[in-house]
Amino acid sequence: MIIEIDSIKDSGNLEKERVIFKVIENGDLGKYMVAQSITINDTSFSSKLQNLYWFPDKELKAGDLVVLYTKQGEKGNSVNEDGSTTYFYYWGLTSTLSSIEKSCVVLLETSWSTQAVPKPELQSEIDGESK
Repeated sequence: MIIEIDSIKDSGNLEKERVIFKVIENGDLGKYMVAQSITINDTSFSSKLQNLYWFPDKELKAGDLVVLYTKQGEKGNSVNEDGSTTYFYYWGLTSTLSSIEKSCVVLLETSWSTQAVPKPELQSEIDGESK
């Protein structure tokens, strides 16, 4: 992973609540998703994910920060004194992460394959059926 969860700040305050990610190596932010889940114990969480947020494509450099606010807003960025960049994104939620008991944030690195779903009338032709 090129990013890691650093901290969750101002938990319970919708206007300020945010998840901060450190960029540890150069790469594309668009390969990452964040979801909310429930902790089961100290080392595991529920596979029932909710409030999925897929980051847009953005080339990051080691030392940058990514801040994901819980609330709605417009993405942006600012250059820091050390030359790194902080990128701001907005999850668009209407309640805080802490509104769900035992809530946790899960960072997922994606890899995918897709298959278009044929329209039903075309599927019978694909399967060799006639009308």
